[in-house]
Amino acid sequence: MAESDFRQRQNAIKDDLRRDPAKAVVTDLTTSLPSDPRDPMRVRVGRAGAFEISIGAHRGVGGDGALPCPGDVLAAALAGCQELTVRMVAASTGIELADVRVEVEGTADLRGALGLDRTVKVGVQKLALRTHVTLRDGDPERARRLLQAAERYCSILDTLRNPPEITTTFTASEADR
Repeated sequence: MAESDFRQRQNAIKDDLRRDPAKAVVTDLTTSLPSDPRDPMRVRVGRAGAFEISIGAHRGVGGDGALPCPGDVLAAALAGCQELTVRMVAASTGIELADVRVEVEGTADLRGALGLDRTVKVGVQKLALRTHVTLRDGDPERARRLLQAAERYCSILDTLRNPPEITTTFTASEADR
């Protein structure tokens, strides 16, 4: 998409939301998709008609490594959001990018996930987000400001830094015989 088309599209969205702020609140639903419940190492998730992702257990807990594990998907969400944010901020401010690369490195202690030590956190203990940009004009100050803006507007980074309220429900039913 050309920069001018992007700006035009975003400006129209912003104008619409200024007129009707209630439209700014969106709710997305991702669900697990039907798969063999006897396979403890693979699942499918997605949104009907939009996307589907196959996920496998991490090698460290018995998976075969053939599919991204949940931690990979979390890291991919952060990396993808960060790069999209860098690109959108650059496009909206007229900054010409020559290159963008984002790495996310996650560290976890598998003793938590395997139930070997209740004092060890089950999930990821540390994430490192590394973003590298090369601007066509090579201006390091513009690059610094771009990266600051990307940190400010990356919604997944914000979600991880400021966790949302999470509610959980669990229901059980009897299988048809």
